[in-house]
Amino acid sequence: MRAARSALKARHRQYEVRARMLELQAREADLRDSEQKFLAIANSVDQMIWTTRPDGFHDYYNDRWYEFTGVPAGSTDGEGWNGMFHPDDQERAWSVWRHCLETGETYQIEYRLRHRTGQYRWVLGRAQPVRDDDGRIIRWYGSCTDIHEQVLARESLAESREHLETAVRDRTAELADLYTKTPVALHSLDASERLVSVSDRWLAFMGYDSRDEVIGRKILDFISAESLAAHDSQYRQSLFESGVVEDLPYVCIKKNGELADVLISARTTIAPDGTVSRIMASIVDVTERKRAEAARDMAESALRQSQKLETIGQLTGGVAHDFNNLLMAIRSSLELMERRLPAGDDRLAKLLENAILATDRGAGLTQRMLAFARKQELDAQAVNVEALLEGTRDLLERSLGPQVEISYAISPDTTEAHVDANQLELALLNLCVNGRDAMDGNGRLIIALDNVESGELGSGTYVRIAITDTGTGMDAATLAQAMEPFFTTKGVGKGTGLGLSMVYGFASQSGGTLRLLSEPGKGTTAELLLPVAKDAVQRRPVESVESPVSALRTEKATILAVDDDVLVLMGTVGLLEDMGYEVLKANSGKKALEILATRADIDLVITDHAMPKMTGVQLAELIHDGRPDLPIILATGYAEMPEGGERHISVRLEKPFPEKRLSQAIAQALPSGGSIVSSSDRKTG
Repeated sequence: MRAARSALKARHRQYEVRARMLELQAREADLRDSEQKFLAIANSVDQMIWTTRPDGFHDYYNDRWYEFTGVPAGSTDGEGWNGMFHPDDQERAWSVWRHCLETGETYQIEYRLRHRTGQYRWVLGRAQPVRDDDGRIIRWYGSCTDIHEQVLARESLAESREHLETAVRDRTAELADLYTKTPVALHSLDASERLVSVSDRWLAFMGYDSRDEVIGRKILDFISAESLAAHDSQYRQSLFESGVVEDLPYVCIKKNGELADVLISARTTIAPDGTVSRIMASIVDVTERKRAEAARDMAESALRQSQKLETIGQLTGGVAHDFNNLLMAIRSSLELMERRLPAGDDRLAKLLENAILATDRGAGLTQRMLAFARKQELDAQAVNVEALLEGTRDLLERSLGPQVEISYAISPDTTEAHVDANQLELALLNLCVNGRDAMDGNGRLIIALDNVESGELGSGTYVRIAITDTGTGMDAATLAQAMEPFFTTKGVGKGTGLGLSMVYGFASQSGGTLRLLSEPGKGTTAELLLPVAKDAVQRRPVESVESPVSALRTEKATILAVDDDVLVLMGTVGLLEDMGYEVLKANSGKKALEILATRADIDLVITDHAMPKMTGVQLAELIHDGRPDLPIILATGYAEMPEGGERHISVRLEKPFPEKRLSQAIAQALPSGGSIVSSSDRKTG
């Protein structure tokens, strides 16, 4: 029994061993089948597949690995694979791999793997552990994926992005620098119209030192209230309807309070919600341009005025000649009538006196017309204006009346003026009478005298005579026309409108100017600016001239009178004959030369200037070709002396002239005070 039981046990063991053997054989078959499947799968994928033991020892690579690397099979088992990495990636790859072996974390890293071509290509290495039922790592399965093109594309994209970011940063910095450094005054506003940024030029233009002084302030703080009232509604309507404003005129207020004319242009930036997020604006300073335009307008106005005066002057010259000839004929006839008037007829004497005074007024009117047209002859010399004012004090007091108080403000260091003293007296009287009329004959007149610097007429010092009244003053429109010829605010018959024009013409012809300053209710100041005398030469006092008739010897002087106007010639001859002279007459230059050719005893020639075919100056030149010592008086209603003509003229006599002035002229022209001397003793007049 024991033997049977032992045999049975042995048989059972044999069955168990056989069963185990069959099981092992089945497992081996399954393992081989699984391994074949793994190898088939591993060698069919595009990735490089590898496995390691739990300690990291590489014991398998698929065909793709050897195909990619080109190394012999088995050459990279164990730690040989690390030599396949790019030298710059070896330490990093080993460090990450050791960390994963120690921690069991999933392995993932990018590195460069040597390709069979000898170049290195970027691959993505991944591995994860396989654990048993107890959680122990029994194997690592990994792969390497060729990502070289992706890495290059990524690097290229990153490089492009970096370049783009750099370009954006540079462009942003450039634009910011351009904004702050631009020579244009720029600013930006937020939706509430507060300053967000300003350019350097804006700060410099407005006079601020730093942006802290202005950022956050309302733009309205820097614009004058007047220009806001005039243009703000247009600005807002254009800006918020169309988003653009161009060249709107404003007046800016700088830090120091100075005002500047500017043109503002602006454009809005719209936020995603449709509201205005930013307002970008520029400021262009046009202050100097507006000043230049104002100066140009003034110059154009002055040019028009000059052309107007030139036209009127040309007309005035012709009118003055003919008018003065008529007045001369009238005056000489009146004086001859007055001399022949029967004694005791006071009524007729008064009428003749009135007629003579009327001719004097007519002559004065002609002189004023010539003055504003700058056609009068001026005898400019160095004049002590202070002494002249003192000399006219009595005349002004009598002319202005007792209700006008005259006070003087004389600067002690005033220099002499280069001016015609007689014309200056007339100009002062004219200005003072205007002031009296502006005060209705009752008020205060202040006459000031000093020296001033003026850039208006060219740099230099000028003598200023300022006459200020306490009258009603003038508004801007009246002031702009006040010096125009024939403009007057006086009633009909109370003014010719030539007073201020005459003074302005005289001042301009003298090298100075007349300025009027006036406001309604504040009176008027007339400033007469005259050039300072460079060489102060005292004017020689006019010597009293004894009547030439009494100074003559009993021997009569022979005078040749020449005039193409029969009436004037007749009057002049009558005056000369009444004065005791033998008079020959000629109605043309040709006739005068014919008479001179036959009469060697002629002592003096009195000739008109504006005659047909031959002027008085031309006649004088021809006379002096044969008789250079013969004195010649040029009697003219109006004429501008041609260049060089004065050397042939002894005395110039303005028509209409009274007998007294004719006597003085003859006394000046004839040697020895009007007595007759031989031709050999005569000198050129």
